[in-house]
Amino acid sequence: MKPMHMQNAAPQTAETPPADTQPTTVSRAAAKPVSGAKPKIWRTVKLLLLLVAVTLTAGVLQEYVLCHADHNRQRLKGFYLEEPDSLDIVFMGASEVYSDFAPGYAYDKFHLTSYLFSTQSNSILNYKAQLKNILSRQNPDLIVIELNGALYKDDGETTKEANLHNYADNVPLDGVKMEWIAGNGGSDWQEYAFPLLKYHGVWKDFPNDMLYQKTVWEDKQRGYSYLKGILNEAAIFQPTQRSMNDMLKQSAGSKKPLGEQEEAELRDLLQFCCDEGLDNVVFARFPHIVVRRTFSRFERSNTVADIVAEYGFDYLNFELNYDDTGLNEATDFYNLDHLNIYGQTKFTEFFVNYLQSHYNITPRAQEEFNQITWENAAAYYNAYYRYSNELIQSGTGRELSEDSELIETLEAYL
Repeated sequence: MKPMHMQNAAPQTAETPPADTQPTTVSRAAAKPVSGAKPKIWRTVKLLLLLVAVTLTAGVLQEYVLCHADHNRQRLKGFYLEEPDSLDIVFMGASEVYSDFAPGYAYDKFHLTSYLFSTQSNSILNYKAQLKNILSRQNPDLIVIELNGALYKDDGETTKEANLHNYADNVPLDGVKMEWIAGNGGSDWQEYAFPLLKYHGVWKDFPNDMLYQKTVWEDKQRGYSYLKGILNEAAIFQPTQRSMNDMLKQSAGSKKPLGEQEEAELRDLLQFCCDEGLDNVVFARFPHIVVRRTFSRFERSNTVADIVAEYGFDYLNFELNYDDTGLNEATDFYNLDHLNIYGQTKFTEFFVNYLQSHYNITPRAQEEFNQITWENAAAYYNAYYRYSNELIQSGTGRELSEDSELIETLEAYL
């Protein structure tokens, strides 16, 4: 009889060594990478979390702190708050656009929705990308492109860094912007892609930039901007040079060439419109007081008209057809190039009537929230007009752009 401790033991053979003599090297080797993998995975996770935190922090700093906050930023950021495919007209160009046309007034009078996608001293280098930005969000009945940016020549405005940053700093980093950077960023392309690299020292001026940073934040929280980015000056221009506007029709045949770069960019823009089959684009020259010093710019505008016609598009020249606008040089401008509120409302009404009669534009149906936002836009513009008129009449005129302080002031005029 086997001893009790041997009764359940398996028989030992040469092929099956005793359990307590089984080799353990394989299991120990397998355990090593398992025990070492957890720290490696955790280190990778922590690194990824750190990268995410740094990216988010940099994004917040770039958006709200280390940036150049001004009316250009407020205006372009406001465009991206508009409900997609909700606008009847989009205006594109330079300062003539945001001083001469009032979307709130156009809605009040005609129930048409519009926006001013424009930047200060806008360069023709920006135009094609800006048109793509507009088309990525909106499908308006009409896009009106004011071509002042094609008329710079030998003055450095086309390639001026500030004029490029006014646009590039304030639009999303998407395929359109990356394409623009590849063509225009040059050796400083990183600063256009990530503006905080350019403005990393702006924290020193942070209190001074708070106004527009606050404005952009408030627009975003509200979901829309009240005045759609208008900027005007409460003043009446007192010219010291003789206006040549009364003789411009007789000078329609007087032309000067564009700059080589400006013409190439204009033709590229026009070709893009043709290639995309855009039949809702019209080009324009907004009203100016033309004097001897600026007459060459008028002559280049006549050349632009010929180039635009080559590609089959309309060019509405309201310098050449200045009399049709009903504007008065003695009362309706705040400088040679920009209308004051009196001229702004006159030109807005005239231009909408013109566009409706020539391009069959009718207001599109709006969701309830959009109706409320546009009723607010009309109310705030009427307050803007009354406040500006009051400043002009009292002789204390100043520049009035859509910032949070102005919006607070307008509350008393609603």
